[in-house]
Order: sequence, then structure tokens, then C-alpha cells
Amino acid sequence: SELPPVRSAGDVICCQKVLVQEYNNEPQLRAKKNSNIIVVRPREARSPEETLHNSTSPEDWSVSDERHTVDLELTNALWRWGQRRLSTHPTMSPNCYIAISQVSDHVDNFEVSVSGDVTAVVTSILPTPEHLRRSDTPRGFLRLWDGTGPSRSDPMPNNVVNVNADQSIADPPEQVLIRIEKILNAISSAEHPDTTCVGVNAPLALCGRVINAIIWEEDLWNLIQRVGIINIGSFIRLRNINNAMLPSGSRVNCLSVHAKSSLTPLPHDAYEVKMLLKGHDTRLKRGVPTNPTSAILPGKSAPRPQFSTREAAISGFSMLDECLRKPAPATFTVQCEVSHTLPASDLNSIDTLKAFCVKQKDGSAVFRFALHIKDTSAEVDVICHGKVAEGLLGMSAQEVSTSVAKCTQALDKLKVYISSGSVCEGKIRSVMGKDKRVYFVLCSLFCITS
Repeated sequence: SELPPVRSAGDVICCQKVLVQEYNNEPQLRAKKNSNIIVVRPREARSPEETLHNSTSPEDWSVSDERHTVDLELTNALWRWGQRRLSTHPTMSPNCYIAISQVSDHVDNFEVSVSGDVTAVVTSILPTPEHLRRSDTPRGFLRLWDGTGPSRSDPMPNNVVNVNADQSIADPPEQVLIRIEKILNAISSAEHPDTTCVGVNAPLALCGRVINAIIWEEDLWNLIQRVGIINIGSFIRLRNINNAMLPSGSRVNCLSVHAKSSLTPLPHDAYEVKMLLKGHDTRLKRGVPTNPTSAILPGKSAPRPQFSTREAAISGFSMLDECLRKPAPATFTVQCEVSHTLPASDLNSIDTLKAFCVKQKDGSAVFRFALHIKDTSAEVDVICHGKVAEGLLGMSAQEVSTSVAKCTQALDKLKVYISSGSVCEGKIRSVMGKDKRVYFVLCSLFCITS
């Protein structure tokens, strides 16, 4: 706890007055009482939108202890070398790597456990309230996603504060999708782009499991909560963790970050980050369904058609399996049932409508969500956004925060569409996304049985 915090893999550590020795045939540094350990990093955190830091000016560097002189020319060279190394070489042993998919859903036998290292993105930061903290309770929880496992989100821990609740109840939330899009854009537009993520485009929604990770150590939680070494959307590496039972009596399996574990934030283009995104893209293209609670990437849910269609329109009704064939029809009309929404909805809560809203760059809100529809031949997700969504719900996105009456009416409309036995007629158009996958966008929908 007395050592300066490392904010990210690649930070430069300056060790002064230390002993060099050998341990297990490997060189080792041993600190003495009068040793100095100094952490140096660029003052501005590295972001996907910026070029690689390159400066020897003292104003551009953060030094954990400025009483000591640091060779900034050497530091700059080491930091730049480290960033390139992290981008092109794995830093985790394949013998220790575990994926969230390897953690079973429920705790049935603690003799069969999982332990090792995991790379994941943070989807939520959940502190335990101060008045509920005891020596034997967690300091807080992180919710993590790595694109593997069944497409669902584990239950929230009891008695926690969701710091993201005022922005979205989607999980993974919108911030994660935006972060992934920025990372992939930065990788593809780099001066010397590698081939790891060739053909990988920003996903509209995410598949895979969201799992809880318990943070037990006060010092680590202080780095997360007070120092702010990570945020929602940060990619992190957890070392020496194991599975445990979520402390809620539900026997839900989770990850445990204990006294001998470590947490390290990763640069956006770290080798493990790129492999995670490539693996997720492969699963999406293989047809793995997205998580029903996942947010939808803002601004990308209705790209313009970029391919030749078989027909400009289809008269009469189509079956969904016909429309899933290639090439997909440009527009078509179906009779279908609506089974659920994405993000998942509680039709008795106004929070559902808040989850359907996303903020634009100018601060205004728009609706963006999806309906899962099916007929006797197939089922598919249909994106609903903008004016179409407003017409469907009978209200604007701005009115979600100002009119309880309209929210109630909108939820009643959704209940009609989703209720068992309801049959709807919908006009849908197909579009080609940047990831070369076909997406379906709702043009109109009305219930023919109500």
C-alpha cells in the first residue's frame, strides 16, 4: 500500500538503490529500506484517438515522487518501446489463461474450482455502501465481460451501489460498445496497423456472459474507487484469481480477487485486448446470439444499404426464414409475434424506457432498442430507433424524463405487442453493416389482434 500505484501496463518504474540478485535462475531486484521506487507515465492518459506519446518535457510526465531526478529521455524511449511490445506480444501465459466461459453458472462443488488469469472489460463498478461494510464483507464488485460464455448477465450482487444506474440499465452498457468502436477504429487507422483485427468491425451488440468479480482488498478498492485507475469500458488483466460463490446465498458462481491477486489496466491496443475482440467477432459471425440485456451501439444501428438487393420490395407477406437467406430482400412485410426487447424490459417500470434512450453528441436523447420477433419459420432481432420508435411508443425520447403519464401509456403499448397471443404486422428493411452482416431495421409495426 506504500508503493506508488501503477495505472496501466506499460508504466515505467524507476528503481533506485536496489540490490540485483538471482532467484530460480532469473534476475531479481530486491529493495532495501533506503530504496526508492518511482512510477513514471505520461501525464495525459493514452486514448485510442491520440498518437503515441513522444515527449521529454517534464510538463508532459507524471512522476510519483518528484523529489527524485528521472532521466526523461530514457523514460520516453522505454515507455514507447513498452507500448509497442504490449501491442504485439502476449503478456499472459497460455497455461494460466482462463475465460469467463470456463466458470460454471452455479456453485455445485467447490472441490472443482477455476483459477488463473483473465482479460476482460469492466461493465459496472459496484461499491459496497459504507454502512454495510464489515471486516468480512467485500469492498465492492466489478462486473466483467470477455465475449465468451452464454449470452446473459449474471444477477447483481445484493446491497451494492450501481454507479452506472443513472445512465443505463443495459449490461454491457453503451460505454463499452463505444469504447470497443474507438479501439477498433484506432487499430485500423494506425500508421502501422497490424493484421490481428483485419475484418473486425464494431459490433452493434455484444454476445457472451457478464460475470461478477469480488474485490476484497481495501487498498485495491481505493485504487479503483478513489484513484480511479479504471472506468466502465476499461480493459483489465486480473492475475491469480479463482471462482467463488457470490455472497448473497444464491449459489451463483463469480470470480474472487483476493490478497494474492493483482489487477492491471491494459492499453487499448494490447495484444490480449485485440485477441478478445477478434474472438468475439468470430463468435458473432458464427451466429452466436447477442446478450438480451446488451446495449446497442449508438449511431450505428441503421447504416445505409451497401449491397444489391434481390428485389426492391416484396408484395404480400414473407416468412422470416426466406428473408434470412442471401441476398436478403431490401424490404419485406411479415406477420409475427414479438417475444421480448433488447435491452430486456420490465413492462412495469419506467426505467425500461430510460434504457431504450441513448444520448447524442449534442446532448439530446433518441430511442434505440430492438425487438425480437418470430414466426413459424425463424426468429430475428429487428432494430427500432428514431421516429419509428417514437411512433411505436407514442412519445418522444425527451418525454421519458418529463411525462410519467406518457411513459405509462408507452409501457401499455409495449404490453400489447409483447403479450402472449398477440400477432403483429411489420414492415422491415435489411441493411448491410460495416461488419458485413445483414441487420434488420423496423419501418412500421402494428398489432392486428388487439
